[in-house]
Amino acid sequence: MRMAKLFRDLRSSYLLVLLAVLLFSSFSVRGIAKEGLSQNASDKSYTKPSKSVRYDSVDDIDKKINELEEMKRGYEAKAIKQVNQAQRLQFIEGQLQEAKRYWRSAEDNRKIATRIQKEIDELKIERMKLQKKG
Repeated sequence: MRMAKLFRDLRSSYLLVLLAVLLFSSFSVRGIAKEGLSQNASDKSYTKPSKSVRYDSVDDIDKKINELEEMKRGYEAKAIKQVNQAQRLQFIEGQLQEAKRYWRSAEDNRKIATRIQKEIDELKIERMKLQKKG
């Protein structure tokens, strides 16, 4: 009889812990989802500078390349986080549309990273031209 009572107490404790974990994970996923999407508004802010920007030295070009590479890594990191969040949300009932928004946002960030990489490539060509002149 003691074993039966102990088993019931253990089972009810297990169920309470399981319920608490489920509730906590549900709140944290929703919080992450809202937080992540609110950051997406700033992701579309990158625009390529006009062609008229000229660099006088290789050092200036190197600084700009480093700045752009850092920016590109940031957009790539955001895309990875958004894909991970979308993959989590797709299996939560009622969250598929939110997951799709994350996938779209991740794709937007990858496109921005690609544009930045093209600019980096152009700057590297300009740096080579400057090095040949000097």
